[in-house]
Amino acid sequence: MKVKEAMRKNVIKVTRSTPLKDLFDMFSDFHSFPLLPVVDQDDKIVGIVRSENLLDILRPQQAKLFRNIPFVDVKEEAFDLEYSPSLGQLIIVDDIMDKAYDAIDESASLIEAYRVMNDLEKDRLPVIDSNRRLVGILGIFDVIKAMFKKKGIV
Repeated sequence: MKVKEAMRKNVIKVTRSTPLKDLFDMFSDFHSFPLLPVVDQDDKIVGIVRSENLLDILRPQQAKLFRNIPFVDVKEEAFDLEYSPSLGQLIIVDDIMDKAYDAIDESASLIEAYRVMNDLEKDRLPVIDSNRRLVGILGIFDVIKAMFKKKGIV
């Protein structure tokens, strides 16, 4: 079974110029913040936004610098800092997105996708076509569900 058969095709995506407030408005009905692809005018993926990117806005600069260094304990003071409400319009996706991202080709097998997700320790990946256009999102649950479906269990 191929990734394109299991992926979710209805994907919420944003552009680099999407304001932070609009980004949150798009996700007001979701119970958690998913991986959010950032695309250009041709629907080619140029980056991603994860919940960690949003938290970085609230973290003091020193916490951002040391966040990924083991054995460094930095207190999170995000709730104590003062923020201007205008940040919702001033901060845009381009300010916070990760320009380095992992994606999987729609023609890859589900076994390959599972291995990639496992190796990268990711539970969701954007799915791209041969022209690097965003065509879907594949989550670990999608892979598991497809495997159960293939075996006739669901």
